[in-house]
Amino acid sequence: MELVLSFEHLGLGGTESYLLTTAEQLERLGHSVTVYSPRPGPMAAVAKRRGIRVVVGMDELPERCELAYPQDGATAYDLARRYPATPQVFRLASELADLQLPPSLPGVVDALVVLAERFANRARALATQPRLVRLRQPVDTERFAPLDTLRPRPRRAVLLGNWLRGARRELLTRTWAEAGVECVQVGLDGGWDPAPERALADADIVVAKGRAALEGMASGKAVYLFDFIGGDGWITPEHYEAMEADAFGGAALGRDVTAASLRADLERYSPDMGVANRDLATRNHGARHHAQHLVELFRELQPREQPTTELEELARLVRVQWATEDRVLGLNAENQRLLQRLRETENELDALRSTRRYRLAAALGGVADRLRGR
Repeated sequence: MELVLSFEHLGLGGTESYLLTTAEQLERLGHSVTVYSPRPGPMAAVAKRRGIRVVVGMDELPERCELAYPQDGATAYDLARRYPATPQVFRLASELADLQLPPSLPGVVDALVVLAERFANRARALATQPRLVRLRQPVDTERFAPLDTLRPRPRRAVLLGNWLRGARRELLTRTWAEAGVECVQVGLDGGWDPAPERALADADIVVAKGRAALEGMASGKAVYLFDFIGGDGWITPEHYEAMEADAFGGAALGRDVTAASLRADLERYSPDMGVANRDLATRNHGARHHAQHLVELFRELQPREQPTTELEELARLVRVQWATEDRVLGLNAENQRLLQRLRETENELDALRSTRRYRLAAALGGVADRLRGR
């Protein structure tokens, strides 16, 4: 099959990781895959290194397409305009960005794929109701694989993701550092690695949510769900089903997060968690099986009547909305970084003032002693 997968911006995130993983597996099955992204970011270079064809302009798209698989509303309209008779499957992947909602115009989307029950509930609330297909989030269990057994007591935790910052990050890193666990952040705020599997190599614990948590599971690590949304704690076979239904978002169990709960959770760490997580990932989230399920769905869909609505304007409006939301998210993140730096500077000034006071007091004390000695 000639397939076109798309996302508005190939930046650094879970959607981009999913898109590349899926494209690779579809090509392994012999299908011709093109990834369309009007704003190619750093993941476009990663895709090309992996041999995935990435195009920027609609004029670079293949002449024919048998199935379109967009991940956002703007490129969904683009592909519907470029291939008006081609069936389209849309993946709803976010509750945060309206850009990643499917087009509201009837007839654009033939089927809707969701990878967690939380997103299925959102899909059922949409005004349009295309066919809903529930699959599981895939992970490349060959790229993300255990390299060694975990230590009996944890020494290193990798905070993998783009959203953990501010007071919540400080609470976790401070509490676990007191227990002897080094915390290293990998992501937008901690230095992005195009091959995150390398960053996980020496970790005992992966602190993450969503796809990042699943990558930690496949790597045979103890995985701790903790992010800006919530903190469910350790992924275990006991809680796996509820956590998977919540997209490993950290809000399935409704736990309160405190320094005491973080210390208590750390005491429950076991290297056996890595083995259990690897088994859960390979049994339920293999990327090869995910690609096979997608192909089965794609082949069930038939060419459709060509829509007559102006789709170019709808795509433009979605992009305008996304640009606004993107600026707001970026400003919020920058504000948090500036506030963090301000607090660090204030602490440095307080420490400097204390040092000066101590030296001044010591000097005055010495003068007073000499005067008394006279």
